[in-house]
Amino acid sequence: MECDSLMNLIDGMASEFLFLETREIDVPTAGKLLNNLDDIIKEADDLEIDQLKKAAGGLSSLLEKIVLESIEDKEAGFNILEKGISLLQEISDSFRNTGGYEGDIDGFMGSIAALTGDHIADDVTEASKEESQPSEKAEVQDESLLRDFIIESLEYIDEIETNTLNLEQEPENKDHINAIFRPFHSIKGVAAFLDLEQIRDLAHDLETLLDKARNDELPMTSQAIDVVLDGADALKAMITRLRDDLEGKVPEPLDIDISALRKRVKAAQQGISDTEKTLKLGEILVEDGAVTQESLEEGLKAAQAESSKKIGEILIDEGKVSPKQVSQALRKQSKQTMDTATIRVDVKKLDDLIDMVGELVITQSMIRQNPIIQSNMDRKLAKDISQLSSITSELQRTSTSLRMVPIKQTFQRMSRLVRDLSRKVGKSIGIVMEGEDTDIDKNMVDEIYNPLVHMVRNAVDHGIESREERIKSGKPEKGLIQLKAYHRGGSIVIEISDDGKGLDKDKILKKAIENGVINSSQGLSDQEIYKLIFHPGLSTAKEVTDVSGRGVGMDVVKQAVEKLSGKIEINSVYGKGTSIMTFFPLTMAIIDGITVRVGKERYIIPTGAIRQLLRPPRESYSNVVGRGEMINVMGDLMPLMRLHKFFGIECEHKNPWEAIVAVIEGEDKSECIMVDEIIGEEEVVIKGLGEGLKDIKGVSSGAIMGDGNVGLILDPEGLFELSEM
Repeated sequence: MECDSLMNLIDGMASEFLFLETREIDVPTAGKLLNNLDDIIKEADDLEIDQLKKAAGGLSSLLEKIVLESIEDKEAGFNILEKGISLLQEISDSFRNTGGYEGDIDGFMGSIAALTGDHIADDVTEASKEESQPSEKAEVQDESLLRDFIIESLEYIDEIETNTLNLEQEPENKDHINAIFRPFHSIKGVAAFLDLEQIRDLAHDLETLLDKARNDELPMTSQAIDVVLDGADALKAMITRLRDDLEGKVPEPLDIDISALRKRVKAAQQGISDTEKTLKLGEILVEDGAVTQESLEEGLKAAQAESSKKIGEILIDEGKVSPKQVSQALRKQSKQTMDTATIRVDVKKLDDLIDMVGELVITQSMIRQNPIIQSNMDRKLAKDISQLSSITSELQRTSTSLRMVPIKQTFQRMSRLVRDLSRKVGKSIGIVMEGEDTDIDKNMVDEIYNPLVHMVRNAVDHGIESREERIKSGKPEKGLIQLKAYHRGGSIVIEISDDGKGLDKDKILKKAIENGVINSSQGLSDQEIYKLIFHPGLSTAKEVTDVSGRGVGMDVVKQAVEKLSGKIEINSVYGKGTSIMTFFPLTMAIIDGITVRVGKERYIIPTGAIRQLLRPPRESYSNVVGRGEMINVMGDLMPLMRLHKFFGIECEHKNPWEAIVAVIEGEDKSECIMVDEIIGEEEVVIKGLGEGLKDIKGVSSGAIMGDGNVGLILDPEGLFELSEM
């Protein structure tokens, strides 16, 4: 498992390399490739995979020289790059499967040295830390490369500014820190190509500051955030000067002391406080040169005479400072809560937009997989289609996120409900919430509220015992209800658990027989018995209260969940507690999936559920008495599931060692799924299956494939249940 992040990095690099297959220099893409190589070198160093670290270092040196156009045979360079990426995948895969790599990379390293004329050092750890700069720099900057750098960097700085505002709201959020770190990293890397030392050095200092923050070496304080924003402003000013110079304009003078700014960044790296935070607004304005000391004193006198106005307003009214200067000073004085501009949009319009974007994703997939397009060898067309796919995917993610809201507010309402109900029934009950930041479709929020209320009411009234009963059974006086939200297998799961007395199967069966729901209890599994509580009027409560007990609550829950094409599972241990899990499909969402083929049918396995893909050797297969078919995966015996048996279809390969095995992880177990072929990884749009197919075990939803056919998205937990039947 520790090698998974490394594999993801290498796979990401392979995807980026597609953009360079035209054999045309693309500085932004080359910068991303170099970033990937740097990360691979660091990971390889941490995992002590020397061959991988050495090969990645050689590729990094080769790519730098290709971008700097210091290699005559560029085609040979690209060929070595292509082979090198395959080598990285081979080494990493071998390490993950066997814990080592027995191959020889000396020949590969020699081909790099022969092309570049350099000796690639064995130890590239220092290069991975990025303290050193490329050994060779372009003597004459290529104007087209410089223009690409300017456009890309200004876009990066816009990203930095946006994500820094997000970071101000959540200073400990590592995702926000990483989202700021990466653009600085890219700007620094490409600036080094172009010999832009000031830009490179400042970006490197800011990158180091953020690296320390994401490694928990220092907190991301408001002072550090100020330094990051000031650094972004300085980079923007320097890059804008470059653009003006290229366009023949007279560049504006750089009114920034870069040396002083770098000292501030260095101080922030060491956690040294900035005295700016202790200054008053007027003092900051004077220090920034916005007003003179005399003007400030006059303004202070006016503010004392006119107590309804603050010093900032007085100075603006008198024309001594601009609103922007006051705003900047206020941000330096204290961390401000930034109000995001909003616009009201009719939900129907938003739904229509998301539907159309979903259709766009499907259509572009059809175009990409069209046989005519695939047989066309035009590299420019391949690059354009790849870019279209990237843009469409981002548009899909953005549009879907417009309708997604955290479940936190709904959970907080449940917390208040538990508090009020527990007082009403005279019980002491606490509540614990997990996954409050899990996003859920806004259209589902109102729909799931009533089911959650009914389940919480039942947990408080029937689940949690009285204080006396809990003490008698050796439990803490205070009961506990847990609310959890998380994603699993293309679904959002909302789980309500209590540590109460659990469900009494005998009482449920007795009541069900009395009400004519069932005739006999023979042959019923625990899950089937528990689900009897969803029948109307079936309540085992001894008395009806104003909280619950009439037998209509769980019936309402079932109807509401089914209306959303969801499903319910109940786990209970008598005397210990009950857990009710509701699964809701992420309708019109996009997921990363691995498309597999079994016979003539195709299925999608969510990428997050796959631990490993392999073709097992014959000796790893065994048929264990009482346990069925098993595969030995790195010392662990795992059950083997044959999809063709589950779905009643013909398969191509009967023997596991001739087929492909996907190791699938669930919540608490792992099993192997046998398929005929791995078609590839792609993003798919989730579609509901409708009333007739929603209850199929092992299938969560569907997706329209590139050829217009429907592929079923597999549900790992459902497959595990099928394998146990």
